[in-house]
Amino acid sequence: MTGYETMSRFYDLEHETITADVDLYLNFAHRCGSPILELGCGTGRVLVPLARAGYAVTGLDNSPAMLARARRRLAAQSPRVRTRVNLIQADVRDFALAQRYTLAFIALNGFMHLLTREDQLRALCCIRRHLVPGGTFILDLPHISPSLLVSSDERVTVHDEYRDPDTGQPIFKWVTGVVDQARQFQHVRFMYDQVQPDGVVRRTVVTFTLRYFFRYEVELLLDKAGFEVEGLYGSYELDAYEDPCERMLFVARAREYGSTDIDDRQPPL
Repeated sequence: MTGYETMSRFYDLEHETITADVDLYLNFAHRCGSPILELGCGTGRVLVPLARAGYAVTGLDNSPAMLARARRRLAAQSPRVRTRVNLIQADVRDFALAQRYTLAFIALNGFMHLLTREDQLRALCCIRRHLVPGGTFILDLPHISPSLLVSSDERVTVHDEYRDPDTGQPIFKWVTGVVDQARQFQHVRFMYDQVQPDGVVRRTVVTFTLRYFFRYEVELLLDKAGFEVEGLYGSYELDAYEDPCERMLFVARAREYGSTDIDDRQPPL
């Protein structure tokens, strides 16, 4: 996922207050049990609470910098918690683990980094092959209302302000972007202005292209990859999916192997 190597040092500053989804995954973990697979685990924001609650968790990410931060987060945990976690650097589109899981999930928009239908299906099929039949998969995406998609004016807006934990100096985040509605792309640029103790401002720029999704195309992708949608929700509290809402949260089950027409290979065990 291009960009995370650069922005990894800012990631926890931005996401440390996001906790609403953690309870959701804890509740599904209680229902499904171990082992659990998190795709795009990042710095371990969700993974560590699951391990602290007693679950065995594999975290997969393709960013060495993000995984390094996840290891530092784990290092602050007890030995018992650390033994429950396995961190793996791999591509979500093509990975092979010697285990099947009862629960897998992609949290907080991670699926949006897969820009093509081919990549999306490759990832979903790979995930499905690593689930036990009937295993649960959760896919968390933003709800996109067409009325909220703005024209491509590249307006720069201030997004938030943080404090550098090392220096105590402010960090300002600015965001600009372009929406390509024909291809359902969001080209975004994050600019982090770090104020140094001497007053000099150092800017870090990170660019992403993200693919946004609508309900029925995701349902088709899941079906094509061998999943059956069990529920679709509009919030982490599992409120009904209806406009307006903030999230597009899919809960799906893996069908029996051999029951999909796109990829009938057995899991790599």
